[in-house]
Amino acid sequence: MQISGANLIPQMSSTNTGATGAQMINDESSFQAQLKEATDRLEKKSEIKTLTDDELTKRDKEIKDASVQLEAIMLKLMYNEMWKTVPKNKLFGDDNAMEIYRDMYNEELTKVAAEGGGIGLADFIYRQLTQNR
Repeated sequence: MQISGANLIPQMSSTNTGATGAQMINDESSFQAQLKEATDRLEKKSEIKTLTDDELTKRDKEIKDASVQLEAIMLKLMYNEMWKTVPKNKLFGDDNAMEIYRDMYNEELTKVAAEGGGIGLADFIYRQLTQNR
């Protein structure tokens, strides 16, 4: 390197000046192309799409339905665990049919309970998912 005032100027020999210079120009143009591509992608992603009233109503309904379904699943899990604490009754037999019936009964019972307000979990989930509007 040669020091010229406050600037540092690299010395290049006559044999590699052309190749090194061409490589530097190629790298620079490649970098500029990549930078422009990244900037274009960022600008496209940063466009904010506003929802129409119909789209917003549809999305709210989907969120509410999903919240109710999640509450029904949680209630079903809770009911299944509660049934495990009930002693088996030999009067009706100890067969698999009774277990299947109980499972189907619990599923429908929890769906109806969740749709009717349940324990408030669906409303809580819905509020959490829609509070940032």
